[in-house]
Amino acid sequence: MLVIGSHTLRENKLQKISLILVILLFCISLKAQKLNDVLSLHQDKQLHIGYTYIISSATTSYVLKKTKNKRKAILIGIGVGVTIGVAKELYDAKYSYAQTSDLLADIVGATAGSIVVTIPF
Repeated sequence: MLVIGSHTLRENKLQKISLILVILLFCISLKAQKLNDVLSLHQDKQLHIGYTYIISSATTSYVLKKTKNKRKAILIGIGVGVTIGVAKELYDAKYSYAQTSDLLADIVGATAGSIVVTIPF
């Protein structure tokens, strides 16, 4: 493991990921809602995070196997997950009700799926 100063590269990555998560938490507005509204809202966001997590994780793993380039694989994995999330929100905007918070959940899922876990091929 390469050491830079008193921090390793791994510690630097963890700090960057922590910073991103803190920023995302501050972007979420909290409002008093009925319990049923909150539970259904969370379930919808969990689905968005879950689906993009799986898609980006599988994409990252596949690209990593083919190219052996981790950085490229992560960027493509995030890109595919976010692209699918944006496409879903564009469809929702045309035929039902699109939510920006769904897009945020898609970004979180795609990023986590590409960085945290990869599915071996």
